Amino acid sequence: MKQSRRRAGAALASVLVGVLLSLTFVNTSQAAAYRYWTYWHVTDGAWLFAQAGPAGTTPLDGSVEGWRFAISSTSGDAANQPRVEAADAFDAICGATAAVEGKKRVALVVDPGLTEAAPPGDQPGPLARYCTVVDADANGYDVLRSVNAVRVGGGLICAINKYPSTECADVVDDSEVKPSATNDAMNTSPAAPADSTDQTSALPVIIGLGALVLLGVLAYRLRRRR
Repeated sequence: MKQSRRRAGAALASVLVGVLLSLTFVNTSQAAAYRYWTYWHVTDGAWLFAQAGPAGTTPLDGSVEGWRFAISSTSGDAANQPRVEAADAFDAICGATAAVEGKKRVALVVDPGLTEAAPPGDQPGPLARYCTVVDADANGYDVLRSVNAVRVGGGLICAINKYPSTECADVVDDSEVKPSATNDAMNTSPAAPADSTDQTSALPVIIGLGALVLLGVLAYRLRRRR
């Protein structure tokens, strides 16, 4: 009877430790992210991630709008901002365009992003800058469509100028993107995200310690029963 109990206890310990250790070594670095066209505005001379969709945004005359195709798990990741210097973007893009009564001028940047962020089988085209003159009440979607072919789906901007060719804001593993020197192109050296924090979790360590403690308790109880 005692031998049977010892065997059952040992089996239980093995199962519990196995489960806990499997939880301990779960790969926490593979975070889910989206591969999509991120939407930006220039505010106070800096790129800021849009807090509303283009259909809900009405830029003013003299505004700068930006789109960047990227893989991101963090809204507003500064590493994914359009690769154009924000501070003088309007003057550089629209400086030679005269104001038109009843219309507004909006500088638009469309950045297809890095090759590393491209969907399989696709290749990003060149970064483009436009000075578009649109109706005074035009929203961000109108601005984008005024100079670009746009594919939409499920309320999302899926493709701009046929890029990407098929997918629409697919979920991917953000470890697919590797740092690249091309990220510093177009007069921009993106800084780390303002909300960047250490993503290392203490949970695996806690679980691992719990497994060791549980194993010790079970071993002690088994010895007491001998």
